[in-house]
Amino acid sequence: MLVASLPPGAPPALAQVAQRFAATSRGFVVFQMHRVFDVHTALQRRHEELVMNGVYDDGTLVRVRVVSYAVNGRPAGQSDVAAVEQSWNHPKPSDVFAPPFDPRNFGAYQYRSYGNSTIGFSSNLRDAGHGSGTFTYDARGNVVSYTFVPNVLPPHATSGEVADRRSEVLPGYWSSTEETQQYRGSYGPFAAAGAIAVTYSDFRRSSDLNSALSLL
Repeated sequence: MLVASLPPGAPPALAQVAQRFAATSRGFVVFQMHRVFDVHTALQRRHEELVMNGVYDDGTLVRVRVVSYAVNGRPAGQSDVAAVEQSWNHPKPSDVFAPPFDPRNFGAYQYRSYGNSTIGFSSNLRDAGHGSGTFTYDARGNVVSYTFVPNVLPPHATSGEVADRRSEVLPGYWSSTEETQQYRGSYGPFAAAGAIAVTYSDFRRSSDLNSALSLL
């Protein structure tokens, strides 16, 4: 897999990081995601638990299927389940996080070295899929964690941060294993806070896309 040229001013280490990301994201991989969402104001709370199976194609999410979805401890209705699947299977491109260590996204970011195996990034694109933050990498150039603030926050949020941990989940294949999102803001006259915790597990390789989709 060819890696794009480094953007002007980018740290030389970014080349190794991008090459490793491209090399360790190849293939069709099925996984399971468990997402817990909590939001509360002075007057109300909402708790959601969502379990989905998904398929990655060279590191890009291409399909999901909801396994279970509950809101405040009660199973969600079929229309809500269908809406969740629709939103994940057909997201707005501007809402999908564009990893700054993916060479396909070099043109959207500016980079600087922070030392200690850390690279900072920022983007002028004003959408939820881009932001500013840092990522850290190991001695081989594998990204092990990243933290960023999206350039566009969810509705009602005035501040927030997203943090991911990555590891080798299959021989030669790296992926996010944990993600946390923290937000603060207001809903009407009331202060509000929200948190999302995501875990990824049960990674399995597949020989082609149709085989992967059959495992959902």
